[in-house]
Parts: sequence; C-alpha cells; structure tokens
Amino acid sequence: MTTVVVGNGLFGAATARHLAERGHEVVVIGAAPTRLDVRDAPESAWPGHRVYSSHNDAARLTRRLDRKPAWAEVTARAIDRYRALEAASGISFFHDVGCLIAARPGGNADAVDPITLRDDDLDHVYFGPGDRGWRDRWPELDFPDSHYVAYEPSPAGYIRPKPLIEAQNRLARRAGATIVAETVTAIERVNGRFVVAMSDGPPIDAERVIVAAGAFTNFNGLLPARVELTLKSEVIVLGEVDAATAEGLGRYPTVTYQIDPVDLDDIYMVPPVRYEDGRYYVKMGANTRLDRWFTDLDEIQRWFNADTDPDHLPMFEPALRALWPEIDFLSIRTQPCIITYTADRMPRIEHLGDGLFVATAGNGGGAKGSDAWGENVALLVERT
Repeated sequence: MTTVVVGNGLFGAATARHLAERGHEVVVIGAAPTRLDVRDAPESAWPGHRVYSSHNDAARLTRRLDRKPAWAEVTARAIDRYRALEAASGISFFHDVGCLIAARPGGNADAVDPITLRDDDLDHVYFGPGDRGWRDRWPELDFPDSHYVAYEPSPAGYIRPKPLIEAQNRLARRAGATIVAETVTAIERVNGRFVVAMSDGPPIDAERVIVAAGAFTNFNGLLPARVELTLKSEVIVLGEVDAATAEGLGRYPTVTYQIDPVDLDDIYMVPPVRYEDGRYYVKMGANTRLDRWFTDLDEIQRWFNADTDPDHLPMFEPALRALWPEIDFLSIRTQPCIITYTADRMPRIEHLGDGLFVATAGNGGGAKGSDAWGENVALLVERT
C-alpha cells in the first residue's frame, strides 16, 4: 500500500521517515525551495503552481518552555531525539546555545514569566528588572532596565531546518522511501485510488495521501475542499556580520523579547548563522503593524516575491541595532515569509476521509517539534 506525502518540509519529511521506518511504502514529493526574484522574468512567465517554502531559512528557535502543555509535551519529545537523529543520519542541525527571554513584568499576557519557568520545573537563571548581571556573560546584547531577563540553558537554542530535513530524508531513504523533487499540481480520486499529478513527470498512484504543504495546503488542487487555515505575512530582518564577529557571537543564546509595542511586537532572534550565500547573518523577526492576511494563491505568490525593505526595514533596523548596540553590521535587509495558523493554534493533523490526510500549520512554532508532529501523523495513519 503506497502512501504519498505531499510536501517535503519539516512536517512532511518527519512524517515520511516515521512511516518508512514503520515499514510503509512511502513516496514524498516536494519542490526544491527557491525564491524567484521578480526581476528574473516577467510575471506572465511565472508558473501558476509555483510554491515557496518558509523552511528555506537558516535557523529556527527551539526550547522546552511553552505556555501550552500539549506543545511542551510534543516539543520535548522531539528535542530528546535531536542528537540521536544527528548521529543516525550523520547530519548536524542542532545548536544548544540556550535562550534569553526578556519581557516587562505583566506587560504581555503571552509572555513567559518567571512563574511559568518555576512551575514547569525548567532549569533557568533569572535577572529581575534593573539587574543587568546577565551582561557579564552576554555584553554585546542590550535590553531595557524595565524588563526582566531569564536564561533557559541547553537544550534550548536553535535548529537549522534544511539540514534537519536532509537528516529526515536520509533516514527515510535508508528505510526504503522514495523522494521526488517536484511540485504536485493536482490530487484526484479515481476508482478508489489517488492519482497525484506533478508539474513534470508521470503521475503517481497511491492508496493514501498526506498533504503537508504548509501555506499552500489549500491550493494547487491538493484537497477537494479547503480546510480552515489562516495565513499571515511574516517579515524577518537579516543583519550581516563578518566571519570574526560571527565566531565571537556564535555561542550567544537565541532571544525572545517582548518589546514595548509600537511598530514591532514579539521579537525573536538567532545569533549569527552562515547562510547559503556564504555570509553570516543575525536573524530577527517580529509581528508588525503592517502584517497582512492572505486568502488566495496569487497574493501569496506575489508576497514571496515582494521587496519588503521599503516598508519594513525602517521598523526593523532600529530594533536590531538597539539589541546589538556595539555591532557593526555590514548590511541589513528584510525578507518575506508566511506563518500558517489554525483557530486553536495547534497543528492541523487530521484524517479527512478515504485515506486523505492533512498535516499542516506550525502556528509559528512547529519547527522545533516537527519530528514528533510527524510521528503523530504516522500514528494517526496506522490507526485509521
């Protein structure tokens, strides 16, 4: 019985590995993530089915701490397997540098406060408002004296999503899975089976299909009817540093910072990471007053090709420089992304009927627990 996983992102790659290692015949189909520059070709030449990937980034935060017990349980399961995944695949993706949490006491209902840290019995170091003792260890960073700072040590830190996907793919192949680098353009039910059409190459027949296509789940004919998802624009800023600075800051922790909201809110940040262009960047993201909500494919495709610097760089650059006041950035630019949400802020993992499944919506935090979310999908398939 063949199972096709549509989408070779963090959820799809994990799902495929878990199914293959349980003895299932698995084909995972995912387009190589690329970002088309609108200057490369006229819009009329763009393929209508083109897709983009938010995992085409270099780092995502990971930590055990979470206000929702369901998230914390799944994330802990995934984190506990990071090193085993690295050892089994021979691919490194986990950097346990810890995480700094900065927030004004009582300033944001969603902020993780010291009570949560204590009640969850998580190892941490706490610095109250005005206590700048944390600067003894991380002198290049800066937060307002009005904010407390809490440090969650290893295994908090960050993962590199593309190497994690490569690790999942390598182990899936080893277990017998087939991986196809293509874009799925339609899924049809024919004579009790699924026919999965691709932009190039012959279609694939399957008894079961799992759609794990992220923001593109409701498009390209993947589902007979839309599932309820909300798609929000996300912008990150990349501050370039030289190799020596990157090495010096390489063991700095990740950051979640509840900035007093004006233009930005809910900042998250990763220390310098080497990107595919060979350069080193500090990555910072946040909610903004310019966030948009998408409902159709065309506007999503346009967004992934948008030049976000004119509107967003004036908001992001001052915040980035304030957090790193002593760092000389070589360049600073922004980049578009999308977050897929559900109403209950939990991933959408569901059997839609007749062997069709959906596994999507990281809700802005699915990367860190993706291995365990993929395991949950595999277990659902086996129970159905």
